[in-house]
Amino acid sequence: MAHGTLRRLLTATVLCALVLTVAGCAQLQSMVALRPSASVTGAKLSDIGLQQATLLFDVAVNNPYSVPLPLSNLDYSLASRGQPFLSGKAALQGTVPAQGAKTVSLPVAISYVELLKALKDVKPGAVVPYAAELGLSVDAPAVGVLRLPLKKSGDLPVPTAPDVKIAELRWDTLTLAQASGHATLEVVNRNQFPANLARFAYALSLGDVEVANSAIEQPTALAANGGAGTLQIPLSFSPQQFGLAVFRMLSGGHMGYKLKGIADIGTPYGKMSLPLEQTGQAKSRY
Repeated sequence: MAHGTLRRLLTATVLCALVLTVAGCAQLQSMVALRPSASVTGAKLSDIGLQQATLLFDVAVNNPYSVPLPLSNLDYSLASRGQPFLSGKAALQGTVPAQGAKTVSLPVAISYVELLKALKDVKPGAVVPYAAELGLSVDAPAVGVLRLPLKKSGDLPVPTAPDVKIAELRWDTLTLAQASGHATLEVVNRNQFPANLARFAYALSLGDVEVANSAIEQPTALAANGGAGTLQIPLSFSPQQFGLAVFRMLSGGHMGYKLKGIADIGTPYGKMSLPLEQTGQAKSRY
């Protein structure tokens, strides 16, 4: 190969390398200049019980890159009236499509035991305001891990189970062979929010004998802060299978009872399944 031809080939090679380097640097600078964004579009509660609940933050994430954007982790801190009560981190999975957007639900587990320890003036049944500071971390190309700060405020219920008691046992039939009637159950809502009782699964014992185990669906609206309602629990069993002592208790005017169950209620914050348990004395009338 002639010396001049070799020189031109080397020159062309160097120029191509420079062009590619400049183009690569420009592309890299362009990717560095871009930055993903995120915003909280909503928050809701799920799996609400007496011990804990899950607070789900819906976050819209925008990816400006030409490649998918992996989600890394979530860090969070929650406070009420300036008093911190929860913080932590959670690993995340998934990606946001290239040059696209995706809404992800970021779960934060709320322990009511820890909340009540931190907020000394809060009692079960209260509704507390919260302010959440979140950090959504993503693995950005050519940059590395980026933390996208987020904020959200709202209200958080700290539920308590309704008060329940049997006001009366009314018998339509009362013989050794058959006892049938109903129990009148009084329910009082001790929460600072209304509750709509939709279903009540229960087990009722009179004395030490379980006489009913079933569920009823009698929709009952309970106003906040002491709203009350009544339920009628049907009863039908044979006293003779439990012995003469039970029959005497049924017809004796008063008798002890134990009521256990699960109340499914609707609230402004979502559905709740709350355990109920009560012992006491009830009037028994025939």
